[in-house]
Amino acid sequence: DVTARIIAPHLAKALGQPVVIDNKPGAGTTIGTDFVAKSPPDGHVLMIAASSTAIVPSLYKTLPYDPRKDLTPVALIASTTNYLVANPKSNFRSVAELVEFARRNPGKLNYASSGNGSSTHLAVELMKFQGQFFALHIPYRGVGPAMAALLAGEVDFLFDAGPASAPSIQAGKARLLAVSTRTRSPLFPDAPTLVESGFPDFDIDSWTGVMATGGTPQAVVERVAAELRGIVALPEVASAFGKLGMAVRFAGHAEFGSFFDAEIKRWGVAVKFSGAQAD
Repeated sequence: DVTARIIAPHLAKALGQPVVIDNKPGAGTTIGTDFVAKSPPDGHVLMIAASSTAIVPSLYKTLPYDPRKDLTPVALIASTTNYLVANPKSNFRSVAELVEFARRNPGKLNYASSGNGSSTHLAVELMKFQGQFFALHIPYRGVGPAMAALLAGEVDFLFDAGPASAPSIQAGKARLLAVSTRTRSPLFPDAPTLVESGFPDFDIDSWTGVMATGGTPQAVVERVAAELRGIVALPEVASAFGKLGMAVRFAGHAEFGSFFDAEIKRWGVAVKFSGAQAD
């Protein structure tokens, strides 16, 4: 919602017509996505897509739409680094120490997430799959309760996007072990990446993009993508993203489409390994 509100005024000016934001939450984002998937393919209905858009095809046994046929990727516009954080009272000061403890003590390590099937849940499941260790999942109703559980010592660690965990890290209330992206975070340059920490294939962020209805004419898709490229290049938009812990990350229609395919495949591995199902 907040991303859409940052972009909408600029897009309205660029296209010469009003851009109305319509929130359609529910069922793990599938209600809003289904609305877009079944809209006329004329480019007048767009959606803000996120990592969850790539997760639900594996998480739900059935969907009322085909994410690759009924949606058209327009442009990737932003990303957010995820942080692997531990309770500061724990003995873990590195990813290696956490993994070694988990391997030596099966069942004694637990982690929080913002909910079953969420990106914060599946990021850890992907890490468990790649690192061949076990930790018990404890889902909470949202990022806030999950972080509160970590700070209270109820759980040992969690994955979280920067905006929620950064203040606790900066205050010394949570210990940052690693960042999820292939490059280090400008906010915490001393924190290693998971790639540097023994997970060579781990490169995950929380991304945001724009999609249209499947079958939208190529010329329309390219026009909107071109306008979005100019919009996210504006200093005020980059600044607004930055206040949310997001960074501008632009990719056009073709590149975003390939990226989306890869995300569906990658999250599918995590969902299968975790056994999570939403229905």
